[in-house]
This record gives sequence, structure tokens and C-alpha cells, in this order.
Amino acid sequence: MQFEYSEYQDQLLRGLAHRMNNILTLFHGYLGLLMESKKLDDREREGLTRITSGARAATELIDRTHSLVRAGDGTEREVDLGVLIRLLQPSFASRLGPKTQLVLDVPEKLPIVCADTSRLRTAIVELVRNATEATLAGGSVRVSCRRIPAPPGRKSGTHLPWIALRVTDDGTGVPRRIADRLFHPFVTTKTHQDSAGLGLTLALTFARQQGGDIEYESRPGETWFEMRLPGRR
Repeated sequence: MQFEYSEYQDQLLRGLAHRMNNILTLFHGYLGLLMESKKLDDREREGLTRITSGARAATELIDRTHSLVRAGDGTEREVDLGVLIRLLQPSFASRLGPKTQLVLDVPEKLPIVCADTSRLRTAIVELVRNATEATLAGGSVRVSCRRIPAPPGRKSGTHLPWIALRVTDDGTGVPRRIADRLFHPFVTTKTHQDSAGLGLTLALTFARQQGGDIEYESRPGETWFEMRLPGRR
């Protein structure tokens, strides 16, 4: 999983996000005015509704892309990962297909992590999003946490615990043809139009910036992604 951003790529993403957001703001403004018209017939209103939905999806895509280089609010806080995951459960559930089951396995008294809460939340949601997209036709998504030892060479003079957050699904697995590019932007195994191929890139970027990493294993019927982060205490 060797993947790094250059300064040029950072500038390119920032510039693209800024210009596209300006264009999309114009779209949203004029679409809002058009939708208020009482002269629209049902067919015209349906068409504008679809355009509005597409513009919102484009805005979300640009925002997620910008997250690859955008810093958080600069404030790192001590976060109880177990509490955060339980708070996010409704968000996880809202992404499930009608035949998909969500299972949480999050014990009490997990190690505390120190991170920008917003970016940590985004990384977790992206890992779960990846699993739910793999099980839209039915199956299960399991979110679990556990305490782990610090990886070899990563203890830096202390013996603080690490924490592993694992998201497992029972979908079809990762095709071998993209296994070496899985964490690259816009690479996806999903076929539906809402899959941008950014979730794993965003999660890995966050984990690496925290001094952690992400590992995964995949085979038909079971795929897991595990984000490993250093604990604060």
C-alpha cells in the first residue's frame, strides 16, 4: 500500500475543488429559483429534481476529494472510539441495503485516541460505506474494535496501547486485478453510480497522518479492512 501525495497533486486537488464548488454553487442557486416556479409541469419538475440530485452528488464528491488534502480544524481531542462508533450507528444503519444486517462489537474501556474528531469520523464512515456498498444485495456488515500491541518499531520509548477498528463484510471480495491499486483514488470494485472510489483513499490518508495504517484481507464471502491507530492512554 505505497501511496503518497506530491505537493503538485495537493495543489491540483485544492484548485479543482475550489473551482468546481464555485460552479456548483451557481447550479444550486439557479436550480432553486427554477424549482420555485409555479409554471412547471410534472415532467419539467421531475427533470429539475434529477438535476438537483446530480448537483448534490457532485458537491459531495468534490467535498470528499478535497478531504484528501484539507486539514481539519487543527484541534486534536481525546476521543473514546467506542463511544464515537455507537454515536455513528444510525449513520451506518442508514447506508445499509434492505437485506443487510449491521453488527457492532465494541467493548467498553478501549484505548483513547487523539485526533481531529471530524476527520476520524469521516475515516470510520468511509470504511463502513465501503462495506455497505459491497452488501447492497444482502448480507452483513460487522464493525468491531479491540486493543492491540504497538506494531514492532512503533513504541517510541513507551508501551502505550494501540486500537484496531475492523469493518468486515460478506460480499464478493476484492478482484485480484485491482488489489495493488485498491487504495488509489477513484478505483472501485462497485458498479453502481454512487461509488466514487474515494472511501479507502480517505481512510488510509487519515490513518497514515495519525501514525497508523490500514490492513486488509479479502476472499469471496469475507473481506475486512482494519484501521490501526496509536492510543493516547
